[in-house]
Amino acid sequence: MPSAHPSSRTGTAQDLLRIVTRAYELELERAGIPLPVKTEFQRRFIEPFFRVLGVGAGKLMEAVPGDWNVAFHDKVYARLSSPNVYPFDAGGPAILRARALARDVEARAGRAPALLALISHPPAMGSLAHLNFELARHATLALRAVRGRPCRPRMVAAIDPFALDAANIVEEGLYAGFMGTYHLGLDRLALGRGHAGPSLTPRASWTAMPARLLGVLAGGGEVGMVLSGGIPTTGRVLYGVREWARRVRRESPYVADAPAAQARLRADASFRRFERVAAEQAFMPKGIWRVFDAWLMAACAGLLPGESVEDAAVAAVSALEVPDARRPALMLDLRRDLTRETPVRRRLFRIIASRAVRRRPLVLLPIVHSVAPPGVSVREARAWEAAGPGRVRVRRADAPDVASETTPDAFADLFVEENFS
Repeated sequence: MPSAHPSSRTGTAQDLLRIVTRAYELELERAGIPLPVKTEFQRRFIEPFFRVLGVGAGKLMEAVPGDWNVAFHDKVYARLSSPNVYPFDAGGPAILRARALARDVEARAGRAPALLALISHPPAMGSLAHLNFELARHATLALRAVRGRPCRPRMVAAIDPFALDAANIVEEGLYAGFMGTYHLGLDRLALGRGHAGPSLTPRASWTAMPARLLGVLAGGGEVGMVLSGGIPTTGRVLYGVREWARRVRRESPYVADAPAAQARLRADASFRRFERVAAEQAFMPKGIWRVFDAWLMAACAGLLPGESVEDAAVAAVSALEVPDARRPALMLDLRRDLTRETPVRRRLFRIIASRAVRRRPLVLLPIVHSVAPPGVSVREARAWEAAGPGRVRVRRADAPDVASETTPDAFADLFVEENFS
């Protein structure tokens, strides 16, 4: 039977996703949960055909008026979440304050700010799965309300076989084509599949989509994205732990000496065991630093029986001789990220600040779900303006006259702590 998440070894960062997909496959096997069977014939010929139809629908959507577009998405999301549809209040206090903040920023900067709705991620299955559609619906409506004029909100959404494994092949093709064209679709398995589908939506490849996202923001567009980058378990492995591994690397005296780092790591019993075990479960990427990332990701994903991610982390900071004074803070940050629904994702905030905010101000709008009772709420917006290399000037919608300068990293810590527990 073909893999539900087809990919081949590419020698790139894409190989790291195989750690996530393999962990998920093992989880499904243990739970006895079947997925729709998708044959190689279907992936080669049927999925591309329906992806073309999805691409066409995306191009058609570009031609219709912005408010018709928003109304269409509102109806689609509401139908998908029905009967659990929660009212959206365009005149709610948080929306009105965010709109006033956006106008104030526009008057001060002489150009309209980009709008970025950062969204929480509820469970993907079960009785709360409808919240995923409601969050997307509320984000679309909130972006339109804050903008205060016709616009075209774009949603960041994964469109690879891993993200769409529960959909049938027709649904997968239509969704990938539409989301990869009109919206900011992200194909995390774009390379090496040997199918025509990814070539039909080249801007959705993980190698191209980030530049597209930053271009939309730098151009003053409206974007909604799940801050965790996926379901919480995927976010912790793919972003939280991997970004933590990069911090460990920077703290190591071997950061610029890969051969010495490799020798130190292979002297560690835990790392040697990982190389033996993981080679049977997932692709081993090229380069010692990617292998180092894979070690910690595999531990977090549960692919190393008997070893937790904290065990691997302790071994990692020791093997790379991270200064003793820096270790407690690093371990504390790791523990915090492992308990969150959403990792802090400092790197994402840094990139947005350096690539988009230096060209145009940005208003960030947190949109989060609750489970008891189920619901969706819009929280207090923030505005970012460039304040020099590595710094941003921040204003809150509930205190727009008060500005403070900070780093994207420090902002990320406070913003995620306040809005994404």
